Amino acid sequence: MSTTPSASGALGLTRADWQAVPADLTSTSTADSDETARRQLAEHASLLPIASGRTAARFMGARLREHAVATALMVLTSTIASLCAAWLPRLIGQAVDVVTAGDGRALWRLGTLIVVAGALQAVFSALAWAQVSALGQRILAGMREDVIDRALDLPAQTMEQAGIGDALSRVADDVDVTARAVNNVVPTLVQTAFFVVVTLIGMATLSPWLLLLVALIVPMYIVAGRWYLPRSARIYRRERIAMGARAQGLLSAIHGSRTVHAYGLEQRETQHVAVLSKAAAVLGMRVVVLVSRVVKGINVPENIAIAGVLLIGYLMVHGFGAPLGMVTAAGIYMTSLIWPMMMVIFTLDDVQSAGASLTRMVGVIDTIDPATSPGDERPRDASIDLTGVSHAYGLDAEGAERVVLEPLDLHIAPGETIALVGASGAGKSTLASIIAGTLAPRHGRVLHGGADLARADLEAIRAHASIVSQDVHVFRGPLSTDLRLARPEATDAELEQALARVGALTWARRLPRGIETEVGEKGEQLTAEQAQQLALARVVLQDPEVLVMDEATADEGSTGARVLEQAALETARGRTTVIVAHRLSQAALADRILVMADGRVVEEGPHEQLLGRGGVYARLWGAWSGEG
Repeated sequence: MSTTPSASGALGLTRADWQAVPADLTSTSTADSDETARRQLAEHASLLPIASGRTAARFMGARLREHAVATALMVLTSTIASLCAAWLPRLIGQAVDVVTAGDGRALWRLGTLIVVAGALQAVFSALAWAQVSALGQRILAGMREDVIDRALDLPAQTMEQAGIGDALSRVADDVDVTARAVNNVVPTLVQTAFFVVVTLIGMATLSPWLLLLVALIVPMYIVAGRWYLPRSARIYRRERIAMGARAQGLLSAIHGSRTVHAYGLEQRETQHVAVLSKAAAVLGMRVVVLVSRVVKGINVPENIAIAGVLLIGYLMVHGFGAPLGMVTAAGIYMTSLIWPMMMVIFTLDDVQSAGASLTRMVGVIDTIDPATSPGDERPRDASIDLTGVSHAYGLDAEGAERVVLEPLDLHIAPGETIALVGASGAGKSTLASIIAGTLAPRHGRVLHGGADLARADLEAIRAHASIVSQDVHVFRGPLSTDLRLARPEATDAELEQALARVGALTWARRLPRGIETEVGEKGEQLTAEQAQQLALARVVLQDPEVLVMDEATADEGSTGARVLEQAALETARGRTTVIVAHRLSQAALADRILVMADGRVVEEGPHEQLLGRGGVYARLWGAWSGEG
């Protein structure tokens, strides 16, 4: 029996909507993939912020003011093009009167003016189109850079919760939709709007009676637009969310391709992506249905306008003796107004689609810049103090906060090494991120050398503290360039010294071109151990006073782990160090060990002291070392 996919609940799709999707899409649906899609779509509905229409309008107004000269020239050019277009019906009407009077000389003069007016309209219309597109592309280019810059500045936890697919859809799909609007839709809308305004002015000056007909049909277009545009806007917003969910599903499948192949999950992942794709397809089809309905409604004012201009023209000529040329001009004005009025509605429809993307882009740009320093406090030394620090992620099934770190007070002296141990989910990584300053606690204060991170100079904190996680990235390019990310002015000799300190100089010199060898994507592939050594060498070059290592040696085998442990010890020498220890051999060397469970510190002290207590740490050590 067919069932409505669960993903419909996230985007307001009905059973009929899903049944309208082509069979080749619906045939891949399963209950599991539907539930996964529903959950992912629901999550995407409240991920990275989406700006309101008013906020987006203010943002675009500010960008236009930044390009005030180009904006003024565009308005001037569009006005001239519209004036030329509105001048043509009058010239044609005068030509009709001249032909009726048999004045051949005047006819040649008017014919020349008609040709000149048409040529000027074509030239200025093309110029206005180019100006609008160029201005839009300059603004869009700046927005694209701002979105990427702000997305890269967002905390890692925010990106993890949002999903990379949502961010990717904003810098890919949303930018693409907006770019198409800037190239094609916005120039049309600008020129059409100018033409409608100038045409209405021309009709009023020709005969005020024509405005009665305009007053009759324009409200019909307004009603059609007010019925159609809000409905399509809601669908476009949902469509953008669905596209983000689809991107996330594809990325998850691609990034986990080895696991997918290992467990034969190809069919499940294909079904999952198919359901996410169906959501976007269904929403697109709903827009088509709305378009067909509004077109039917627009036919009514079109027919009324044509019949009305014929009737008014007949009455003006035969009842009031108006010149035939004036009536001809009136007829041209009215018939030429019908198409732009409809174009305004459908151009606004395309603009709404781009507007949905624009609000998503502005939502990221207009957030509080994580890269902006909250204050000017600077660390005085390498001490760390936590007072009443706790943290929670989101809400649980009962609506309560999911507490991952209970209130904690902690003092770490300059140069002291602290090890955090405990089972997975104990809160170790959360505490480490808070100490490093990459995660703001929900409650409490974090001081680095007396400087409150909530009011500190961000650049000073970044230079003061560094974090090395289990997952490190090797950037594409020469190895030397990758190292200089930590200190751009470092010499080749300093790079080699840093590599030597972490035990990486030998293999670095064996690369085809030494430290100038291309590494990363499409370059020389480094092993996981080498990548970790590279990350530690960056820390040596940066030379921070505080170092946080979040299970930086957890994934290596015994030989690799010993190499990395030695590299980590050498990197930490002389610094205040916090180690999230997966291997208890690291914890044994620390000055103090914090044993964590369920977001709390349940034991604290040096290695030998904790073993003597015979508590949680002693049991962990016994299990790990085989002495228990």
